[in-house]
Amino acid sequence: MTAEAGGARDLADLARRRFAVDHTVVSAIGPAGELTATPLERQRAWRASLPRDRDAVIEHLVPRIDRSIERTQPVFQGRQRGQLDLTSEEIKARVDDLAPWHVPFALGFGRATVRDPVKAAAYEERLLFRRDLINGTLAELLGDDLADTTALDLGCNCGYFTLDLATRGARQVDGIDLRPENIAQAQFLAEHFGVDNVSFRAVDAKDLEPGRQWDVVLNLGLLYHVTQPFELVQQTYDLCRRAAIIDTVCVREPVSAFYVPTDRDVSSHAEGRAPAELHPSYRGVLDTIRHAGFSDVFEITGHCDDPHPSYAHATRRCFLATR
Repeated sequence: MTAEAGGARDLADLARRRFAVDHTVVSAIGPAGELTATPLERQRAWRASLPRDRDAVIEHLVPRIDRSIERTQPVFQGRQRGQLDLTSEEIKARVDDLAPWHVPFALGFGRATVRDPVKAAAYEERLLFRRDLINGTLAELLGDDLADTTALDLGCNCGYFTLDLATRGARQVDGIDLRPENIAQAQFLAEHFGVDNVSFRAVDAKDLEPGRQWDVVLNLGLLYHVTQPFELVQQTYDLCRRAAIIDTVCVREPVSAFYVPTDRDVSSHAEGRAPAELHPSYRGVLDTIRHAGFSDVFEITGHCDDPHPSYAHATRRCFLATR
């Protein structure tokens, strides 16, 4: 066998000998376009290379529900002395036992889940915006029907939105999450604040009982943590009788696509199972929601003096999808 007719491992060297191969790197986004950069670095560099007027375009392809956002505390936060009748030191011990905490809750006696006041204030400001944008819109939409509404909170984390919707008057709200530590926090909070019309379970959404449905399904901050987004949105459709709210990170580039960040820290309370994720573009979210079978899609937007920056810049968006 001659060198010209060598095995597969020789093909690269053969190509270099036979052809004039140009190894010059040409990238539309500069050095970060090389494959040695992470996907996030490449995407950020590409965005930074765009003209300012191009970057300012925010697409809106579905009807929008625009609300004036009020950052008010949820009802359950007014029950700061708690229903467990714990002393100040007992509350501290429970908080320490369930740490780390990433959502601020005031628990009475000056005790809180996030003790750094600067961090707590920053977290709370953004959380209260999302609370009114999501649950406020849902409560306003349902009106008196809320009292007869059941809801499922997929990937509920420590149960903030679950507890809030329950204390707004929903008949029953169930929260599920992959991580037992998140569910332990949620169960403590439900007991502490005396919220009875909630339940929490550590279970993967795909392992829920087949055929069971809730009136409303919350899919908040979950879509971009999975590797099977079509299946997740399809399951969201199958689980709801009436509607779902899908709140997600959105890539702004005007293409129906999913961007792939890697090297995710799966030990984090807010991450999914896999170290890689699929982050949808705005058009990708809409196409995925429609593919699942939802009949109508609305974007929920909110305005106030100091809006949440991710929603203001359209790098995070919220959708109401109805069956």
